[in-house]
Amino acid sequence: MNALAAFRVVASQGSVSAAAQALDTSQSSLSRHIQNLEEHLGCPLFLRQNRRMVLTTAGQQLFTTVDAGLGAISLKAQELKRQHGPGEIRIRCGHGFAHFWMLKHYPRLQRSFPQLQINLSVGPLGMRPEDGVPDLDVRLGPHPDPEWHSDLLIPEDICLAAAPKLLEKHELPNPDLQDLTRLPLLHLDRGEYGILWFGSFFERFGIPYEPDPSTLFFNSYPHVVYSAIEGRGVGIIWRGLDDGALDSGELVELPGTGLRTENGYFLTCRKAICEEAEILQLRRWMTNACARVNPPRHPPAL
Repeated sequence: MNALAAFRVVASQGSVSAAAQALDTSQSSLSRHIQNLEEHLGCPLFLRQNRRMVLTTAGQQLFTTVDAGLGAISLKAQELKRQHGPGEIRIRCGHGFAHFWMLKHYPRLQRSFPQLQINLSVGPLGMRPEDGVPDLDVRLGPHPDPEWHSDLLIPEDICLAAAPKLLEKHELPNPDLQDLTRLPLLHLDRGEYGILWFGSFFERFGIPYEPDPSTLFFNSYPHVVYSAIEGRGVGIIWRGLDDGALDSGELVELPGTGLRTENGYFLTCRKAICEEAEILQLRRWMTNACARVNPPRHPPAL
């Protein structure tokens, strides 16, 4: 079982070093598990390409079965522990939501459910096998799996914003949208999660835009917000997830850039458990808390 678990994580991470870091174990231990498994099966499971581990055809077949099997075991173990144990609930979210919302509300959440052990996991968006399957997963966009239920927490209510000193430096007190394409823009992604990035934002206004090949992309939303506050560029800022920078004047919303889409942060959970009493109470608590912080607004929806 340990060898199969090690194989699953190495396959999902694509390297032994990344898997060892994720599991907090040694690379030699994982390599030994993989070697023993390959010897037992009598076939190679990986192709070693520089530092990458690429699944062979046999490896891909095994991974499909192991991933489904270990995933099902993990889910059942969590379900039994929740039903017969002290009441443990696992919540997972990405860095941006954790930094600007969850960590501020987490103490009150725990006080509201003293009978539950609420464990918070923060990491890159998207589930990784080594993390297990959370009871509640906060993600960008509704869950694509029809077996999961999705509740909207925070809509994608965004604007372009910059520090006043940046606009003064570029002598653009009231820039139009075309002017903005020539300012330093703080990129997070290229729309991998279905949210707006600068390319899709400008496209909605009929303005062609493609970042320069040398453009740097930030790896977390908090970095974008604080870099914008420092005057390093223009950011796509989510209302209510800005550390109060728009209200305080540290960031200035650029005229005509407010947009609200049907996307946003969703609280998701498997339909098999979404109506369980404690899960249902947590869902209601989080959706109500988000509604108080982010009351409905009606900026242009394009």
